[in-house]
Amino acid sequence: MSTNIANVDTTQYVKVNNGTGAFTIESHRDTVRIAFSDVKPARDNTAFHEIGGALKESILQIPYTETGIWVLAMTDRSKLTITDHPLVRVGVTENLSNKTYNTDAWFRDKTVIDDSIYHGMFTYNVPADNWYEMIDDVEQNTFVSATSVDGKLHLESGAINEKRQLRSYRNPRYEPNRGHLYSVSVILPVKNAAGERTFGVFTKEAGVGFRLRSGSLYAIRRTTVQGVTADTEELISLPSHVNLEAGNVFDTQFQWRGVGSYFFYINLNLVHTMDLLGTLTELSVFNPALPCAFEVINLGDSVSLQVGCVDVTAEGGKDNGKTYGAIGTSTQSGSIAVANFNTPVLVVKNKKNIGTLLNTRDILSLLATAYSDQRSVMRVWVTRDETAITMNDQSWSDFRDGHIEYVEYDNPNVTNPITFDTTKANLVFTSRVDQDQSYATSALFEGRTDIYQTPGDMFIFTIHRETGGSANVGMSYEFAEAI
Repeated sequence: MSTNIANVDTTQYVKVNNGTGAFTIESHRDTVRIAFSDVKPARDNTAFHEIGGALKESILQIPYTETGIWVLAMTDRSKLTITDHPLVRVGVTENLSNKTYNTDAWFRDKTVIDDSIYHGMFTYNVPADNWYEMIDDVEQNTFVSATSVDGKLHLESGAINEKRQLRSYRNPRYEPNRGHLYSVSVILPVKNAAGERTFGVFTKEAGVGFRLRSGSLYAIRRTTVQGVTADTEELISLPSHVNLEAGNVFDTQFQWRGVGSYFFYINLNLVHTMDLLGTLTELSVFNPALPCAFEVINLGDSVSLQVGCVDVTAEGGKDNGKTYGAIGTSTQSGSIAVANFNTPVLVVKNKKNIGTLLNTRDILSLLATAYSDQRSVMRVWVTRDETAITMNDQSWSDFRDGHIEYVEYDNPNVTNPITFDTTKANLVFTSRVDQDQSYATSALFEGRTDIYQTPGDMFIFTIHRETGGSANVGMSYEFAEAI
């Protein structure tokens, strides 16, 4: 409860509360003295706290007190607001009837600031660095059905029963004890066509979102338990004014925590709820790190899905909690002998699969460091084509829990070390390395952008002497896993 007190008496202390809980006192104008006492303090009392006025704090938080609160105005312009956060004590037991989850331990209201952790637009094209297409769960090297038309994504269906999908490389991860919010703007032409159109955050194993099938709109939830994948579809009763063939904004807001509820919105109005708390014996969605995805299936008619933009936001999150890791040349000398151009000194791959399940753990690149005993050139290459590296007599090694695997050139020493076909990878960075010096390149750029190594990405770090001759070189790659 808040109470405004204007023109507080300047001649004596005035009692404003009996001290039965927590309080916030805010001075809106000139200085006010605050005193804590069971009896009225004298005007010349020296035990006081001042708030308001020039160069003074204007808000005083009082977590809990059982002592009376008295105020004395220093001018006739003084004005206060007293906000009472009641906490009634019964003996030594607190009565929590006024406590809600929306307040902190001292009964102060909590606030939430949204943090966008992934977003996409399609103004000029479908950005190939951010999105890839799949046909019947097979990744395509180029876009087949996804195009940018007048600033919108157009995803067109193919042959009957063929599943065509556009997915983000990134897998925005749910942050524990936070809300997760998926937001998108979508146009669904010819809504009654015999086809299926799905949009949300999902893979073939897990996810949540909206699905339009032959004129009916559903809220969907997908999970995999003991190797069996199942979709839960619940029909959405559309408000009469919603025209799916026009542009609408769709939002899915979920508590997750593995067992929380899901809320579905159209044009910012709640249209459906999956009320799950206290009802499940398995997690609602087993994997909460999911890509943005759009999917169309021809069930007799060609159908399309059109998108303006998409966003995934953590409600109150900070996109943190990543775990540091590093892989480098591990020989006793810390270096390896090379004698050719673009020698693959270190290759690091984020696996596509973990056992039989899809890997959705993204890696944030931090730092790459190269060194050589000769003037050399360090390069970074990126590819999703695993045939770019021929293993010969070498084999992959797992890093930590096995989401990442790597190979060091000719370590341990073999007859035929790995070889690299540069035509199957994209060169993304080049720098000279001075003799007997280390060169490091950061991927953080002071928060202006990030470089992620997503599942399926292979980073190839090459070093060679400027002349292509012999040199002893080494490489180190530092990163953070979104575990």
